[in-house]
Amino acid sequence: MTVPNEVLSSFTTALQQLQRVFDTMTREMTAFTTSLNNTSEDVASFRNEISEMKSQLKELDFCKSEVKNLRTEVVELRQEIEYKEQRHLLKDVEILGLTEHNSENLQQVIHTMCAKLGVELDPRDVDDVRRVGLRGGGVGSVERPRPVVLTLTRRAPRDQILRAARVRRGLTTDMLEVPGSSRRVYINEHLTKANRVLFSKARAAGAQLNFKFTWTSNGTIYMRRSEISSIVRISSEAVLEKLYKGPASNSQHAPFQGLPN
Repeated sequence: MTVPNEVLSSFTTALQQLQRVFDTMTREMTAFTTSLNNTSEDVASFRNEISEMKSQLKELDFCKSEVKNLRTEVVELRQEIEYKEQRHLLKDVEILGLTEHNSENLQQVIHTMCAKLGVELDPRDVDDVRRVGLRGGGVGSVERPRPVVLTLTRRAPRDQILRAARVRRGLTTDMLEVPGSSRRVYINEHLTKANRVLFSKARAAGAQLNFKFTWTSNGTIYMRRSEISSIVRISSEAVLEKLYKGPASNSQHAPFQGLPN
């Protein structure tokens, strides 16, 4: 049987159109495969970058941890140094308010002071007595006399002087036969510079927060809201910050170790 030319021509045309469609699909499939391959490479690259970032974050966390540990060690070392420095001052008494003169005899002033306090001080117990620090207002100034530090050979007479000073308050320069206008004399423990600063801040905090007592005992600072309340040991400014933020019950407590100055 012979196929008519018209049918054959239509069939050929249909095959050609189908071939073109197939070719287009092939090109699109090839392009999609290429795009998919590129996407896979991008995903792999992205995964590698994520992996590197995670590794860097781990290193950063490690560094942060090391820095935190180092800071803790530095704080502990500073506290240890401060403790040792304060221990070296446990035989000292600091006297504030003594008017300064060129011809002053500090040994005699100490002798008179102890007599007024009712303390019998053996001259052999005195290791040294001296002015410390820079002059504040010149020789003879009544505005900023330098502190006097009495260093004893034993802690027993030092403690005796401090106890007597707590009982017999109100000592003045005229009572000690120091020339010049009468002024109040204060007898305290000799603190390191850091502890003096902390003690000053503790007293300011005590005034603001209605603490009745703020004192030192053997170089340690304490605060107490009343005679029957718990004693708070002030070991750092962080303890004072806690006092400002909340009740004293959130702070460090310590057994009673001395009377307020």
